Amino acid sequence: MENETQQHPIHTHEQTRELNGVRVPMLISGIFHCLAALSWFSTCFLFFVGIPLLVLGIFEIIMFGKLNAPPHEQNALRNRCRTYAVLDICSILLFNIPSMVCGIIQMSNQSQFDR
Repeated sequence: MENETQQHPIHTHEQTRELNGVRVPMLISGIFHCLAALSWFSTCFLFFVGIPLLVLGIFEIIMFGKLNAPPHEQNALRNRCRTYAVLDICSILLFNIPSMVCGIIQMSNQSQFDR
């Protein structure tokens, strides 16, 4: 029984960094991207504008789950998180203001990766 616990270590709270300043705005932004995509899909003329928003929203929701990993895996996701934050800020071009605010919050909290 003791050998089983040594072979499969459990990640405790102390082994992961708190990235809530990046994770929570990313989840909120992903949800708003999906909602904005649905509103763009409801128009007959500009429905294709919602496709990139839906894809970005899905990727951000997936990234929210991946950021609850050990620090060495979080470091590998750092640049991708920064890219998503920049894309969130650019979403103002598609009138998605809450995602832009979340992108600014994510960019200002990128220093949490250095802890």
